[in-house]
Amino acid sequence: MAEGGGPESGGAADSDSEPVAAQMPTPSTESQKQTIGSLLKTTLRKGDEWYLIDSRWFKQWKKYVGFDSWDMYNVGDRSLYPGPIDNSGLFSDQETQALKEHLIDELDYVLVPTEAWNKLVSWYSCLDGQRPIVRKVVEHGMFVKHCKVEVYLLELNLCENDNMDNVVTRHFSKPIL
Repeated sequence: MAEGGGPESGGAADSDSEPVAAQMPTPSTESQKQTIGSLLKTTLRKGDEWYLIDSRWFKQWKKYVGFDSWDMYNVGDRSLYPGPIDNSGLFSDQETQALKEHLIDELDYVLVPTEAWNKLVSWYSCLDGQRPIVRKVVEHGMFVKHCKVEVYLLELNLCENDNMDNVVTRHFSKPIL
C-alpha cells in the first residue's frame, strides 16, 4: 500500500516533506476533519463492518487536523503528523495480532465505519504487516434490540476424536439468544 500523505505545503514540494498517497492527493486538514467527523456520526446497523483504531494514533490525528476546538492552534503542524495507522498498542502478541483482553472503547481504541477507515488508510496508510481489525455490528437484547460492535469474538479450540495433538483455534461471532 502506498505511503500516507503529508502535511500541506503552501507551494512546491520540498525534499523533506512526507510521502503522498499515490491514489489521490491528501485533502486539507479541514476537509479531513469534516469528512471523518461526518462519518463518525454513522448509525450502527446490524451486519455492517466497523474498524478498531488505537486511540493513541487517533488522538494524534485529531490534534493534527484540529478536530477538537482546543487543538485548533496547531493545525497541520509537522510535529503532530500521525504517520501510518499503528494498532500495535492493541495487540497482546504482535506476531498473531491477537487483541489484548479488557480493552475499553474510547480509552484504548475508537471504532470507525468502513468508509472512514478506507479514507484514513488512503491518506495515511497502515503500518507494514498489520492487518485491519474489522468487526461486525450485531444486535443485542431480547425485547429491546440495540446494535453494538462485537469487539471480542468467541474463541473455540477444535479437535477431532479426542486428538489433542491436533488442535485448531477458530474465532466465531457469539451466538445471540
